[in-house]
Amino acid sequence: MDNTEKISLGGVLTREQFLLPEMRIVAALRLDGVSDDEIIARVKHDNLFQYPTERMLADRARVCLRRFDAVSLDETQCSARGIDKDTADQAVTRIMDLVANGMPDQAAQANLFAMMCRYTMVRELIQVEIGERMASFDYNFTDVDLNAFVTRFQVEHAEAVKWSDATLGRIKSTLRQILRSAGFKASQRTDALQPLLLDPDVEQAIRDLGDRDALAALTGQVM
Repeated sequence: MDNTEKISLGGVLTREQFLLPEMRIVAALRLDGVSDDEIIARVKHDNLFQYPTERMLADRARVCLRRFDAVSLDETQCSARGIDKDTADQAVTRIMDLVANGMPDQAAQANLFAMMCRYTMVRELIQVEIGERMASFDYNFTDVDLNAFVTRFQVEHAEAVKWSDATLGRIKSTLRQILRSAGFKASQRTDALQPLLLDPDVEQAIRDLGDRDALAALTGQVM
């Protein structure tokens, strides 16, 4: 999978939500050395996600696998970030371990980072909207702010202009869920933001991956 295939603009967020329980299961299987094809087969055959029907099982397993793939870096990316490939690979494994075996907050934060790597829209939401607010001690993010962000995103990304109103509505719902599930909001209904206390192990993994932008957005620190 090349780098462009690893990244999705964000239109798929209509159906690809936070999925933390599913991510935990897939991460554990990958850490055990199970192949991607076998992971998908097991999820479907044994209904590991405990869905009422089989229809979405294989698709959701692929969603989880793609997120972990998006965290991985090739030699060119490592060189551009000034990091060692072995160090980066170890950091990817730590991200998976935190998702699979970490405490709830650790797993949620590691999953958020994987989503930032996978979806351009999630990365821009966290870096541009949430991160800048946290840095300026502005603990408020309303539906008006979310609508403005989505509108700007459409202006800046031609493909997003094609999204229907129904698609946009579902995407906004997913973005609200992400903010709550990651710990930036106590509920989807509140306008109040709360600072994210980034777990040290999650922070170190992101640092080892050389993702300065993500680290700055999540912590306000500079590498």
